[in-house]
Amino acid sequence: MENSNNLNLTKTGSIPCKGNLILENRTKLSLTGIKKVKSTEPTRIVVFLENCVLTITGNNLTVQNLNIQNGVLDITGLINSIIYSNKTNRKFSFKNIFK
Repeated sequence: MENSNNLNLTKTGSIPCKGNLILENRTKLSLTGIKKVKSTEPTRIVVFLENCVLTITGNNLTVQNLNIQNGVLDITGLINSIIYSNKTNRKFSFKNIFK
């Protein structure tokens, strides 16, 4: 295997992530289970699924199809990595400390 053509697929944390992904030749990615798209840039796309965050990195990344109601997202471009992680956007509240 050539290092420049490796695809990194990483899952961190222990909470299961609900959704499916299909990667075709590192140039087309189809996702289901999408709840929200946080950002889209040519080198990085960040989306929220039910219990996790999915970060896709690559080159010339473009959203081809997005349907939040059906939870579907299609991306084209050269995909270098797909990283799953737990949601990190939890808000801190002092109210929970004093209960």
